[in-house]
Amino acid sequence: MAMSSIRICILGAALCGLVSGAETQTIEVGRLGGGVRVIAFSTPSEGWQLAVEMSGKRFATLTRPVTLEFYADGWPVPALEAGYDSFTTGASGHVGYASVKTPEGVEFRIEDTWSSSGSEVRLSRRLTVQGQGRGGFLSAVIFTTEAKPARSDVEFFVPGMIYGSPGHLTPVAIGGSETYKAGKGVIRIREDRLPAPVFGVLFQDGNSLAVLDAAPRGETTVKDSRDLDVTTLIDERFQFGAVGVEPKDGKLACGFWFPGSEGEVTYRGRMYPGGQVHGWRGRYHPLKDGLSQRYDVAFRFGREPSFPAFYRDVWRWAWQTLKPAVVRHDIDQARRSLVDMLATQTARAPDGKVGLINAVAAVPSETRPALKAVMGFTGKSLESAEHMLEEAGRDKTERGEKLRRLATEIFDSFTRLKVSPPEGEGFLFDSGKTVTALWPRQNVIYLRSFGDDMKATLRAIRRERAQGREHPNWLAWVREYAGWLLTQQKPDGSFPRTWHPGTGQVADGSPQSSYNPVPFLIFLSSLTGDAKYQQAALRAAEYCWASGQSRGRFVGGTIDNPDVIDKEAGTLSLEAYLAAYELTKETKWLARAQAAADFSETWIYIWNVPMPPEESDADLHWKRGVPTVGLQLIATGHSLVDEYMAFDTDEFAKLSVYAKDNHYRDVAAILLHNTKNMLALPGRAFDLNGPGWQQEHWSIAPMRGFGIHRLWLPWVSTSHLNGIVGLEEFDRALFRELAGGAQQ
Repeated sequence: MAMSSIRICILGAALCGLVSGAETQTIEVGRLGGGVRVIAFSTPSEGWQLAVEMSGKRFATLTRPVTLEFYADGWPVPALEAGYDSFTTGASGHVGYASVKTPEGVEFRIEDTWSSSGSEVRLSRRLTVQGQGRGGFLSAVIFTTEAKPARSDVEFFVPGMIYGSPGHLTPVAIGGSETYKAGKGVIRIREDRLPAPVFGVLFQDGNSLAVLDAAPRGETTVKDSRDLDVTTLIDERFQFGAVGVEPKDGKLACGFWFPGSEGEVTYRGRMYPGGQVHGWRGRYHPLKDGLSQRYDVAFRFGREPSFPAFYRDVWRWAWQTLKPAVVRHDIDQARRSLVDMLATQTARAPDGKVGLINAVAAVPSETRPALKAVMGFTGKSLESAEHMLEEAGRDKTERGEKLRRLATEIFDSFTRLKVSPPEGEGFLFDSGKTVTALWPRQNVIYLRSFGDDMKATLRAIRRERAQGREHPNWLAWVREYAGWLLTQQKPDGSFPRTWHPGTGQVADGSPQSSYNPVPFLIFLSSLTGDAKYQQAALRAAEYCWASGQSRGRFVGGTIDNPDVIDKEAGTLSLEAYLAAYELTKETKWLARAQAAADFSETWIYIWNVPMPPEESDADLHWKRGVPTVGLQLIATGHSLVDEYMAFDTDEFAKLSVYAKDNHYRDVAAILLHNTKNMLALPGRAFDLNGPGWQQEHWSIAPMRGFGIHRLWLPWVSTSHLNGIVGLEEFDRALFRELAGGAQQ
């Protein structure tokens, strides 16, 4: 889709306010923070343009504010680019006008209103088509920087997609090393794929720019949403844009395209893993008389001391602009529904072992056999039992006693597993045989699996102890595993990622997920008084910070997508650093927790992406009219979303108190409430099995509103419960405030 350009020269009297000859006229559009100045200027040959000055030097130029791209008869055709015919100042701002005609006589009338505040300059565009033509078009606004950087000279920030360099991205992903090279530096990403429709660029000297769709609408059609073959479509109903970068005469151009054609790489849709396509998913509006385009785009310019500071500031700018709204739910009702549903999803092996079924169909039209129960990650058998025990402590009726008996059986079952070295992460229901988490695809033991459910076991022990109940066999089992784990810690403080079952032989020595055992070891130290556990934990946390997280790279959270940048790496690190801070009260750990939180929240959708109106709720997995604010992308390299970060409601609430930053409180409110938007509740079951059920994941980009499957896994429920219970235990008054009233 590389396009040649036709320069349209706007001459003579059509240029309002020009002085004679080669002289230029200048109008100041605004002064931004940090000494940034935005000006409009005119030349006889180019018309009116915009420029951005930083520290008195030209940083970027909007050389031709009007860019139009066309598609007809199966091929892209030459683009049209133009300056403004006139540029005036009025009460509503500075207004640029242009009239551009195609060779076939179709006219485009553009009225662009520019305003500035803070660190941004904002464009409000109104474009109208006069005349008919074949094919389709899109319009764009693109700032081109003066610098001519190599890819290694700039760091990109695209939330949930690209963080800095191509490192730790799948090479064929959007922004990956292979696709960036193959696409010759062109990256355009349709905005429904993004938690916020923003693209940021940070240069080596600290100068930066970012582009944001300031008022995204996102409407689309079934044909677009269900396009798995990456075809080109023309439809006036497309109301989504694309953000991105592309090379221009050796310089770097950053802009917004409407509607949102995507390339040089796109994702086929309903895919994981794989499904990346080197090609263009073209989207255009028809050349139709009377058709209009309306969009508001903001550009942010500034200087940043580091890449993490850059994406933190850009993200909060997007948050303040888009103002994500909390959709309130009855949290007490949600908690009870989740626990009751969990308790129904257990099974028993022939030898008496009890655990949570690892995957169950969330809709009554499907069935799935109970295969296995496993620890951690998606299985969360012990974390499920922990929350049954917690609920039993609230409920003194027969319901509470049933929950306690079931939870105790689960803990007693898993503490029969050998853990020094670990022989497995769970068991098969048909035989009771020990099994690993990803069996039969993989047969290795994961650090993540034990980190998750060992800390859940310790939380259960603490709560039970507070109620006068001791479980010495549970604690002895945890200590046995911890003793073995400490023998696996490397001199630099890191831990391997995986081991072969039953042998302790390292299968994957990657240290990227060494944050996993940190909270568990600190917790164990506090329960036992043994300092060696906390010393090991702090060494691991120091390693994680020094190994890349200080530069904003959080890697290796999920076990089925090894060592890519993902959100769970950020959230697990947040939990680890908060545990270190609560233990030591050292401010460095609080600062690191904030850094992990700043990364993690950039995966949260903070705008609503509507489902195609022609879709049927009977077909859709994510239903029409249900807000998407609160969903989160899962990992780089694909566009699936889930509600995992419901788990971290309490972490963000803690940060709001410890760091005295109310923004984290706002994030906590979104994670407490909006993550329940597609959770089945009494009187609102959607098409799910009943209250407490939720599908594991969906896609908001093509295929919009659908997941790969309609399964529930235990982690879905325990993530909700951890956030609810953790927040209430941390600060009951804050919990009641965020939950929206007194809870039973």
